[in-house]
Amino acid sequence: MGHKIESDSSVIRLSLLATRVVILFNVVGLASAQLPSEFQSSKDPVTDIFSLAQILKRSNENPGSQLTTPMLIKKYGYPVESHKVVTSDHYVLTMHRIPHGKNEFLSENEIEQKKRPVVFLQHGLFASSFEWMMNLPEKLLALKLADSGWDVWLGNARGNAYSRQHLTLSPSERKFWEFSFHEMGDKDIPAEIEYVLNKTGHKKLKYVGFSMGTTMFWSMMSLHPEMNEKVSLMVALAPVVYINNMMGFPRFLAPFHRLIKYLLDVIGNGEFLPPWLLRIYNGIGTKLCSNTWIAESICANINFLYSGWDLPQTQINQLPLFYSHTPSPTATRTLAHIAQLIHTGVFSEYDFGYRENIMRYGKSVPPKYNLKNTTVPVALLWGPNDAVVSAIDVKRLASELPNLVFNSPVEYPLWGHFTFHLGKDTDALVNPVILNLLSTFDK
Repeated sequence: MGHKIESDSSVIRLSLLATRVVILFNVVGLASAQLPSEFQSSKDPVTDIFSLAQILKRSNENPGSQLTTPMLIKKYGYPVESHKVVTSDHYVLTMHRIPHGKNEFLSENEIEQKKRPVVFLQHGLFASSFEWMMNLPEKLLALKLADSGWDVWLGNARGNAYSRQHLTLSPSERKFWEFSFHEMGDKDIPAEIEYVLNKTGHKKLKYVGFSMGTTMFWSMMSLHPEMNEKVSLMVALAPVVYINNMMGFPRFLAPFHRLIKYLLDVIGNGEFLPPWLLRIYNGIGTKLCSNTWIAESICANINFLYSGWDLPQTQINQLPLFYSHTPSPTATRTLAHIAQLIHTGVFSEYDFGYRENIMRYGKSVPPKYNLKNTTVPVALLWGPNDAVVSAIDVKRLASELPNLVFNSPVEYPLWGHFTFHLGKDTDALVNPVILNLLSTFDK
């Protein structure tokens, strides 16, 4: 027992030291950054932040950071469509579709007649469909799939940059933000899958989820096991179910998730940070990370605190894209639900507290999700150096899946969480594995 306490104390001390180092890097970087010439300090930090945000918005150095998902797909020479999907509780979600490859010229009728196999890509926490666009075009899984004969659909969860609509509610209302990944799995993913299958005429599709995109899938299958009939393979990248052994700094914040949620709710009315604050963050992050030295010494290291150190694989020149679109909006309850998983090590529905749990669930603790309800074939691909998803937690998940067909780390020892999107060798180490899995089960 004494050894464990001593070990935990050492980890906490190391985490605090790493945090101090990153803060120091930020201070040094901000002091040495080449700020726009029109920026004049007022000596008031709050005023300066607002002034700098406006300047950065006008003088962004990375053109891609100003583009939406469809705009960037089109810029790379691919066809793109946007589709609206309404959930059973009236959220309006936007899906993005890449119906075929770059060098094909097909009419709408030809697209429908060809009936290419369908693959659904689902983003993770604090993200949107843009998550699949954060690398050089030749390394992007979505584009590679389109060129390989797949009909590619990119999902967007409620509340993010592309899904901030509701038939009766406004994002300015607290009720709009009363959701977590539970509602995404219960409502969003089933609605999107049904829409895609109806649109394409297929009976089944393949599902590729990243991080919380896998969490949504398993919660969906637990609540709606009939959806197993509509998916022929699930590929889980950095699968998030059990994350109580994570090494990133959120581990040390997780025990305080109720207090953090309360404070964030006060600031953002149920939304994780108000839009104006996110715009400031995205603007400043984009500008600073366009400076190569700052990107390498600060921006990348901030990512590594959460995702695991992997500088050799990190595409430094893509960090402005990352920070311009991350974080994408979500509800504070989503963040609190993830923190709950970290803190408890139990894959369960949202914990509302003793009294409300009794009212909602009929018992004092939230019910567990049932992984045994996921009967479709599942493939797990994870990073050996992922600070979010540890090998121990993946092993536990694998032992509970009834139809596991593949379980492997990426064949690179430093592969972390965000490396799946920012990695220099995604085209060599990840995309071929996914393509092989999808084509094998397609046959």
